[in-house]
Amino acid sequence: MDSNDVELLHLTVELWHPSCWTLETTREAEAGLYAHTTVPAAESSVGLYTVYGRSRDALSALTDGVRESSLTESVTVLPPSTGPLVSTGSATRRVLVEFDSAPSIRRAFTSRGFVHYGPTRHEGGRERRSLLVRSDRPSVRRALDEVESEYDADICVHSLTTVASECGPPARSGEAAEPALGGHLSSRQREAFLLARSRGYYEYPRATTARALASDLGISKTTFLEHLRKAEAKLLNGIDPF
Repeated sequence: MDSNDVELLHLTVELWHPSCWTLETTREAEAGLYAHTTVPAAESSVGLYTVYGRSRDALSALTDGVRESSLTESVTVLPPSTGPLVSTGSATRRVLVEFDSAPSIRRAFTSRGFVHYGPTRHEGGRERRSLLVRSDRPSVRRALDEVESEYDADICVHSLTTVASECGPPARSGEAAEPALGGHLSSRQREAFLLARSRGYYEYPRATTARALASDLGISKTTFLEHLRKAEAKLLNGIDPF
């Protein structure tokens, strides 16, 4: 790996792999799952998920399907007061799921240096992961090929972009550094935009709400949206659509 080609990269991948309870249970469901965090236990793992859908019946059907899966051990539906719910549909609920971690593909990414960036979405028998990695692009492609081969997976890369630091990307030898997109944002505008992006605010369906993000920053929803809209306007003005 040539150190001059190493970058901080952000990629979004959509994938399928066998023996995965989230993909099996969402394949025919009218609801989906957002995976927030997973903690290894003695012989299994426990994960926190948001179940989302258009109706309470859709949530119940998917929850029952997860509970009946041969790859899960227990499902606990959390009361609404247990943390804020993400806005991902007309109806949502949070659940704790204990499951067999052996078929999990998560460690295939983390062991190769990928960092999960935000929640993982599971819908329609596919999952979408947002990942960060410090590497060069050919090495990233080879790593994904290895994961596909090792797990008999099907991986589709939706995006692969360089992440610029707030001070802009470092200049390579003989090249002038270009200003980072968004370098003209105020600190509060940058803070609002980066938080919204990292929490899935721009995902479809949205993984969080403006009210929840504003609460995290200790400001009102109106003030948060004002910072965010100004940041979006500045960023969009810096993009040439042609």
